[in-house]
Amino acid sequence: MPSASPWTSVFGIAMILLGAVVLVFSGRHVWRALTVRRATAADSVQSADPGALLSLTGTVEPGNPDPLTAPFSGRDCVALRYAVEERRVTPTVFPGFVTIHETAGSVAFRLRTAAAAVDVEPSVRTVSLDRDTVATVAADAQPPDRVARFEHSTSGYPTTTRWQTPPNVLRSLFATLSLGTRRYTEQRATPGERCTVVGRVTASGASIDPIVVSDATPAATASRMARTSLGGVAIGVGSLLLGAFVLIL
Repeated sequence: MPSASPWTSVFGIAMILLGAVVLVFSGRHVWRALTVRRATAADSVQSADPGALLSLTGTVEPGNPDPLTAPFSGRDCVALRYAVEERRVTPTVFPGFVTIHETAGSVAFRLRTAAAAVDVEPSVRTVSLDRDTVATVAADAQPPDRVARFEHSTSGYPTTTRWQTPPNVLRSLFATLSLGTRRYTEQRATPGERCTVVGRVTASGASIDPIVVSDATPAATASRMARTSLGGVAIGVGSLLLGAFVLIL
């Protein structure tokens, strides 16, 4: 039986490494989703022990004089996740939107529950809120001013890709499939809105260190996070199996 080509071995090892990275990343989110399901519903942190995992629901109140400003809509918020997606040909061969840039963050704020005003620390790990598509821009179109400023001022941001500037012979096909179209989305928690915070009581017992800020119940949030992560787990397992199969051949 002829020995495998060195390039075949390289491909197999690369697939195994890719699968391992995807599994670790997705596994973290699955674990975080399970953590959300384990949280105890509460209205305050006063009677909870430091480190206790709680779920609190209430109305967002500002707690920092300098709120976050959402880059595409310009709206002030206390927790934010924004993303840029580009329409490309995916591994399934069908066109779809692929995330090319994503960032999340938060500032300190208060959550007004039925019993207390709970201080929330500015260290949220996951923002799981209703997604607002602020703009959708074709590859050959000019983005809105605010989006254009973001693109030119963000370090490491891919202002142009091969999906937006295809060879002349492929431009008609790319335009028909809307390849290179970009979608700009935001998930925002703004003052006056209701949200759920899942996190652990701080050592001082006076505030909560957030794991997730969401606009859904803990159960619905966990399900939403798990659904997103399970796709990554499937890709990771598939990559591992493919890599192992190639190396065994």
